[in-house]
Amino acid sequence: MATLAKRYGSQRLVPVDEIAAEEKIPIKFLEATLTQLRKRGLLISRRGPAGGFMLARPPDQISLAEVIRTLDGPFAPTSCSRTRNPVQCEGCDDMSLCRIRPVMREVRDAMADLLERRTILDLANGVEMPGDEAYVPMYQI
Repeated sequence: MATLAKRYGSQRLVPVDEIAAEEKIPIKFLEATLTQLRKRGLLISRRGPAGGFMLARPPDQISLAEVIRTLDGPFAPTSCSRTRNPVQCEGCDDMSLCRIRPVMREVRDAMADLLERRTILDLANGVEMPGDEAYVPMYQI
């Protein structure tokens, strides 16, 4: 997604092998990932010799939350902390009495908040961490 965000202004489809080489991702894995994102409406694609992928919207309008939910599902660190359809964890007798569940829901909410605020454009530009201007995390989505 970072590679596509960097090339968004060109309105050029980027071939899968070019993305794979730049991001150092195996082509088969990348193709499966890009297909999921295309089906969700985040990417536009075309097959053939002039084919490839491009973002369906500007990179500052695609949140990391949207991408991660598409690829990995809900952010909940435990099954009982999901927003929709919480499921009792293995070994738990009563989810309503669980002492860790409220903490896991807070973790879920904090993750969702951060990932909703961050966009694919942030990913392409690198993300500064407070107090460490040199920190640029490695994201491969």
